[in-house]
Amino acid sequence: MRYLIRSLKSIRGILLNGSRSYLLLLAFIGLNVPLILLILVRHIGVSDLTWLSWLYISNLALGYYGLPLLVVVSLIFLILTPVRRASLIGSGIVVALFVYYLSLDSFVYDIFKFHIDPFWIEFALKDSASLGVTHSTLMVVIAMLLGVAAVETVILALASRFVALKGLVRLLPLFVVLAFAVSQVLHIVTYERNDHRITSLTPCLPAYRPVTSHREAIRYGGYLPLGDYDPSNDGGGRDGASMLYPLGELRFDAPAVGLDTPNIVVLLLESWRFDACDTKTAPNIHEFGQTSSVFANHLSSGNQTTCGIFGLFYGLHPTYWTAVKANSESIDNPVLIDVLKERGYSFGIFARSNFERHKIKDTIFNGIDVHEDFSGKTIPLEDIDMTDRIIRFVEEKSHEGTPFMALAFYKSSHAPYEYPSEHAIFDDTKNVGISLTKDTDPTPYMNDYWNSIHFVDELVGRILGRLETLGLMDRTVVVITTDHGESFNEQQSNYWGHGSNFTQNQVRVPFIIHAPGRSPELIERRTSHIDLVPTLLQDYFGCANDASDYCNGRNLFDESPVQRPLVVGSYVSHAYILGDDVFEIKLAHTKKYRLDDIRKEVSFPHAEFLEKLMSDITRFYDNDGSLE
Repeated sequence: MRYLIRSLKSIRGILLNGSRSYLLLLAFIGLNVPLILLILVRHIGVSDLTWLSWLYISNLALGYYGLPLLVVVSLIFLILTPVRRASLIGSGIVVALFVYYLSLDSFVYDIFKFHIDPFWIEFALKDSASLGVTHSTLMVVIAMLLGVAAVETVILALASRFVALKGLVRLLPLFVVLAFAVSQVLHIVTYERNDHRITSLTPCLPAYRPVTSHREAIRYGGYLPLGDYDPSNDGGGRDGASMLYPLGELRFDAPAVGLDTPNIVVLLLESWRFDACDTKTAPNIHEFGQTSSVFANHLSSGNQTTCGIFGLFYGLHPTYWTAVKANSESIDNPVLIDVLKERGYSFGIFARSNFERHKIKDTIFNGIDVHEDFSGKTIPLEDIDMTDRIIRFVEEKSHEGTPFMALAFYKSSHAPYEYPSEHAIFDDTKNVGISLTKDTDPTPYMNDYWNSIHFVDELVGRILGRLETLGLMDRTVVVITTDHGESFNEQQSNYWGHGSNFTQNQVRVPFIIHAPGRSPELIERRTSHIDLVPTLLQDYFGCANDASDYCNGRNLFDESPVQRPLVVGSYVSHAYILGDDVFEIKLAHTKKYRLDDIRKEVSFPHAEFLEKLMSDITRFYDNDGSLE
């Protein structure tokens, strides 16, 4: 931070002193902005852009993509100030490589329908043939590099003519910062309003991580004169073409288990890790597992809530999450929910987990009431009220004789792990603090966590007991699982909570399903959250389509020994899991480690896995190769 402050002060001093070399670099960056804008427009297409879309993209080109150039070039100039020629050459190379990256990403996006990241760059360098890089494609890539170098040479020469406009050039850093602010304010407000004039562009943009803020959008969004938005009049082309989901119309035969319109109950314990389902920690759930199918090697589709819930109900890898949000008008809901609605199901969705703010309501339960407010001054009291309400819902629908889907998402097991005192069955506890380090003993924190699971287990037991007394178990599918796991400084790695890595502590979770018509069993083969959707649609609704028509998953009870790649998402990144090897996609590199130990490195995977992975993560995008 101190170095950044000193750098900013130095930039200010350079500007005030009128350094010709630095002004030349500022002019160079400024002249590249129109080129960056053209590349972004090529990513997006112009057929259905509105005035607001153009305003947004223009500010992105100058602000979001111009800001890192400004910062890096300024730092290079400061570091190489004694050698001005070297600073000019170094800065020119950085800008040229950045523009080349954007251009190459646009080219790759047309062919493969995903953005360049370090993982696929490494794959291309190791086995370009498997990636589909032919000799002619390689020639195009090289020609593109030479073309960008030539264009940047011309732009640098032109920049020298603009140095005389010192007053205007000096203002470029201010314009860049203002443009960045404008672009992100626009995104914050339109994201909250589901305004697809802007939100539909997000999947198309390379290396883009926009800002969202529910609170600020609610507080200040009304002051922005964005006009009334009617999605039916925005051209419609982008929403209809960017994703093809499902790939075709679903066909239905008689259900495999001969059970017509079963009830579905999904019970989610927040942050429930794979080793927190024993007889002491979760006695009710453990006992229920003795009469159900228990999946002992199950992975969530996320190490945080949105990706975990998305994969569970869509059956899609979380890399589709941004595109689904951008296409919520045309997709409406996941196919599973659409099937339930078509069959007249009643829905009781109870979750104190910001489903509306996280867009889970708009994309998974669109048009369905989601209950997020519960009585009680503490989270445990709210969870108790939620339990009472879901039991009343089940009782009401049972008396009516109508099929229903009920979901309860418990929050007490989320940090700081709250529970009534009578559930303190593990002694030596300590609420999570901010002074956690790799040398911190995790035991007291884990004891708090176990106690919170024990409390929620009692509430789950109440629901299971009521289903039993109402005689509903024979015609009710009950799923008990979570959104993700939780870390407690395993191997003294200083990872706590979730959303920070993709080891088994954060992504391997309990998964229990009471499936009427099936005998209880313990299943140890690898399964995933994305497998629930095809299981329900095939076994209980008779869907005759191949699962690949509507999801990335496979039936949970499919015993064929197929090893497959899985994708797990986080807040801003994702990881590919191939067997027990994890490939976490960072901004500038791929971090490789074992699922059970982040300290152990792994080798790059075989091409056959990557071909399957590429097919899975691009299958539901438009065949023309772009999200337009």
